[in-house]
Amino acid sequence: MRKVEIVLLKVDEIKGSKKEEGVIVKLLASGENVSLSLLQAEPGTSFEIHDHEEEELSYIVQGKAIMTVEEESYDIEAPYVIKVPPHVCHGLKVIGTETLLKLNAHSPPRITALRRESIK
Repeated sequence: MRKVEIVLLKVDEIKGSKKEEGVIVKLLASGENVSLSLLQAEPGTSFEIHDHEEEELSYIVQGKAIMTVEEESYDIEAPYVIKVPPHVCHGLKVIGTETLLKLNAHSPPRITALRRESIK
């Protein structure tokens, strides 16, 4: 019987990276084929239109936002799930009064983009 190695972590104990003012990203886990991160963004925060080579699956845990994909804008809020294919232009603006909590899975893993200034 082979021994399987697993990792158990408490999210509250994972250090985050300050991406910009009002935005913290925590790399929760990374495997060979996927990375999982938690984005926390304060109301009023915007993410410029961008694209990346990774496929992105997101689950909105809390909060509301306006998401732009290519030329279309969508009102999103918890508990929405979003799929953004690789190389598709997208952006986001947090609206309302709650902090946006967005769980992101990227495949292949998106490690380098998540490494920034570490904070608690």
